[in-house]
Amino acid sequence: MLHLLDNMIWQAISTGNKDIALLDGDVGVYRPEIAPFAGMKEWNAANFEKLHALLPAGRRIALSFLNDTALDENKWQVQHHMDCCQMVYELPVDSFITPQSKLIQPLTNEHVPQMIELTALTKPGPFFERTIEFGNYFGIFKNEKLVAMAGQRMHPVPYMEVSAVCTHPDHRGHGYAKALMLHVMKLITDNSFIPFLHVLTSNAGAIQLYESIGFRIRTRLWIDMVKRL
Repeated sequence: MLHLLDNMIWQAISTGNKDIALLDGDVGVYRPEIAPFAGMKEWNAANFEKLHALLPAGRRIALSFLNDTALDENKWQVQHHMDCCQMVYELPVDSFITPQSKLIQPLTNEHVPQMIELTALTKPGPFFERTIEFGNYFGIFKNEKLVAMAGQRMHPVPYMEVSAVCTHPDHRGHGYAKALMLHVMKLITDNSFIPFLHVLTSNAGAIQLYESIGFRIRTRLWIDMVKRL
C-alpha cells in the first residue's frame, strides 16, 4: 500500500496547498510564479494527457517518482534529474532552541529579492517571486544582508515540508541552518503537523545534520525537471 508521501505533490496541491494550485480533476500544478511542482492522483497515460493539456507549451515543471519513469519524449523533455531522499521527523529533539535562535527574523515580501539572490547562489531548490506565499519563511541577517533562511513549502496534510534551507558560503559553520530548521519544525509541530523534507542523496553533510535533529530517511525518490513540449 502506498504511503501518502509517495505522492506528496498531488496530496499537497489537493489538500493543504489547494488555494495556490491549478487543478483539473485528478491532475494539478502549483501556480507558475509560486512553484514548479505538478502531480496527479494516479500516474497513468490518461492523466499525463490531462496534465499536458493543462500546461502551456514551454512550461517547466517538477515531477516526483518513486522509480525511474520514462516519459513520452514527444510531449515532455527531461531537463534535470535529481536523486533524492525523503526524510520525516520521527525522533523528538531535546530542544528547538539554540544559541543562534535569537538571531532569527520572519521574512516578508520586502525580503524577496534577497531570498531569490541567496537561493540562486546556494541552490536549495526552486524559489520564485511568489514562493513566499507558502508562508512562514525565516532568516538570519548580518549587516542587513540575508545570510541564511528556511521555511515551509508543500503541505500534504498532515505533513508539512521544511524547505529552502540554505546559508551563504561566507557564513557557514555557525549553526544558522540548524537553528532555522528547528524554528520551522517547532512551528509545524505546534500546529499538529509532521515535518518532512527532501535532500539530494549525494549531500551526506545535510543528511547527517537532518538526522541529528530527528529526521529519518523514509524513502528514496526521483524529482525530474521537465519541459512541456
